[in-house]
Amino acid sequence: MKISWIDIILALLGLFIAYQLILAIFGGSWQTESLIIGLLIFNLGLTWKLGERIFNLDSKFDRHIEWHKNKGKN
Repeated sequence: MKISWIDIILALLGLFIAYQLILAIFGGSWQTESLIIGLLIFNLGLTWKLGERIFNLDSKFDRHIEWHKNKGKN
């Protein structure tokens, strides 16, 4: 599986938000609202990426089913 630039950006964003979350637990770096907004943006990015992968998987599955249908006709 190839790693796209979106995967790299999401991984870096996730690591940065995890770092800020740890800082917030032990004394605070970001305000709570900023941390929640960052987590929501990270969640949105992961949901978008997961939806893209499910769409690609569904199209591969449809092609596979068509292959079986055509194989039975021969």
